Amino acid sequence: MIARLDYNKCVKQFIIAAGGTVITFFIPWLLKKIKSFRNMGWLYGFAGIALLLAVLFCTEVFGANLVLDLGPVSVQPSEFVKILFVMFVASMFNKSTSFAQTVKVTLIAALHVLILVVSKDLGAALIFFVVYLMMLFIATKRFWYVAAGLAVGSAASFGAYKIFNHVRERVLIWRDPWSTIDTTGYQICQSLFAIGMGSWFGYGLGQGLPDKIPVAEKDFMFSAIAEEFGAIFAVALLLICLNNLILMMNIASRCKTLFYRLVAVGIGVTYGFQVFLTVGGAMKMIPMTGVTLPFVSYGGSSVVSSLIMFALINGMYNMRQDEVEAKNETAGKNKKSKKEKNKGK
Repeated sequence: MIARLDYNKCVKQFIIAAGGTVITFFIPWLLKKIKSFRNMGWLYGFAGIALLLAVLFCTEVFGANLVLDLGPVSVQPSEFVKILFVMFVASMFNKSTSFAQTVKVTLIAALHVLILVVSKDLGAALIFFVVYLMMLFIATKRFWYVAAGLAVGSAASFGAYKIFNHVRERVLIWRDPWSTIDTTGYQICQSLFAIGMGSWFGYGLGQGLPDKIPVAEKDFMFSAIAEEFGAIFAVALLLICLNNLILMMNIASRCKTLFYRLVAVGIGVTYGFQVFLTVGGAMKMIPMTGVTLPFVSYGGSSVVSSLIMFALINGMYNMRQDEVEAKNETAGKNKKSKKEKNKGK
């Protein structure tokens, strides 16, 4: 689909995806060999904040500070900071879930979200907020922490709506894009036209007009797919995403170590919520946030970070398998020892 929209971008995406795939081969192995990963919480936190701060001084892209230019290569740090953020929260709560520790982690997490709001990366800010609340609940099992977080988040959202013009504009476009169809509402209106015109079976590859949607290869790939492949294909794509999320949560539920369980939950929620934001924004269910559809939308940083997240989940699964095998081996030795003792008697 990316090739249909922009062939040169497709070639670039393929090269980046191939390189990212090679990197992911080593991640499960590193998780197994380097146990200190779970003790580097502050490093993850400060590294993430430093990367987000660096973007603030870069040129705006589509009205937001998103990209860090490194010579011929452009990187979107927030895609990788999502992983660092999950590792930070998991590491800190693995040490302690006391009230004092929770306050420290919450302050650093809030700083991540605040920097993203200032840089106008609203989608990433919302993902970080939701991921933190879910990981907080899994770690502490306290509903009132989540309730307090939702209350503070709601108040902060209202404040952002009043203070930041770009937040207010996104909400106004979501409420009534038709009144500004020639200007700010053009993108979402074209997205809705594309989804509606595709009907059940779509126009066919290359037969629709998805290129009429601005930045379709990044923010509105779901709309482009729905137009040319139809609603049935689009629903099947969502079911694949749902299947991935269920598998991630299943792996998380089977991890005995808190650090691995929190990492698996954090990555699963990051993936699932990002899919929701992309599809929900394209269908005008929620305000458009500008996040990509993992493994589908164009974006080198997006595809590499998604590959790393899935490799980490694979590492969590391998760790779980090792725990089961070690447990079975210990049980077998104990059973054999017991039989030998009985035989000696």
